[in-house]
Amino acid sequence: MQVKIFRYYMKGLSFGYKIIFVVNNILAFLLLLSYLTAYISPADVPIAGVLNFSIPFLWVINALFVLLWLIKLKKQVLLSIIIMAIGWFQMHKLFVFSNQVIIADSGIKVMSYNVMQFYSKKDKKKSSYEDIYKFVQEETPDILCFQEHKTSKTNLFPEYSFKVINNDSANLKTVVYSKYPIFNSKHYGFGVSNNSAVFADIAVDKDSIRVFSIHFESLNLKQDFNKIKGESKDKLIKRLGKTFSRQIHQINEIEDDIKNSPYPVILSADMNNTAVSYLYRKITKQGLKDSFLESGQYYGKTFNFSVLPIRIDMIFIDEKLNPIDFKNYKVDHSDHSPVMAEIGL
Repeated sequence: MQVKIFRYYMKGLSFGYKIIFVVNNILAFLLLLSYLTAYISPADVPIAGVLNFSIPFLWVINALFVLLWLIKLKKQVLLSIIIMAIGWFQMHKLFVFSNQVIIADSGIKVMSYNVMQFYSKKDKKKSSYEDIYKFVQEETPDILCFQEHKTSKTNLFPEYSFKVINNDSANLKTVVYSKYPIFNSKHYGFGVSNNSAVFADIAVDKDSIRVFSIHFESLNLKQDFNKIKGESKDKLIKRLGKTFSRQIHQINEIEDDIKNSPYPVILSADMNNTAVSYLYRKITKQGLKDSFLESGQYYGKTFNFSVLPIRIDMIFIDEKLNPIDFKNYKVDHSDHSPVMAEIGL
């Protein structure tokens, strides 16, 4: 049956377009297969994490096939349209076209930002701290969650009277700065990883919240992208698979402190993964919602992987909390863009 269908769609195509349609079939099948990887732990099947991370790329490629067949007015357009439609239940997590305006008397503003160790993006011999400090002063968040907070400077961000910095062996430290009192905290060193996490229990007037700042295992995307041509495919897949597997072990280490928190949770993270990943699904299953989907707009890009913009910096909030607003910023003080959520308690 499948062979007959394939022959039917090949009929009438020139040799060149037959080759293109064969490639279209392969990439459409990979996209279809990739949808399942949101339900497969990379800790069990490392290749699943690699395929899952390719979903935005496969989506774009299949969209280009749709455009090609539409221009040529060919029935082959149905293949990628059907496969893309099947995956819409996942892909809608990547886009927000409109959101209802939420009216609230007050809320707290939580910013998440991978600050790239305060190295200037334009000149790594210079510090970006002054630029980031000025930006933070202008936006006035109540709580700052930083990743890659590595610097020898002290007394940073003096307006924030309370802070928790992960002082474990991790090179890429995480931190929570707060204008409200911090009365409890915990560090996560993630073993041999250079990445880390921390949570802070914070008293906000008459309420209390638990705020996580997490830096999941890094992919080193920009550096590695330039080296992919010189790296064997097997080695690349094995390395990336190991990275995605570590991310799952890291969320497992944190999971109990999310589940058993006596206070509503706000989880800020450099995910080093996307909104269609197993990692994302594992976080949202803890009763947390993606504040970008609740009150953000459009695509929400926070990082450029070569020419492909992706959203890997996220703020999740407890279902008990109310999303008021979400902002994506276009500033170039780091290789990541900051995000900020306004949240009603």
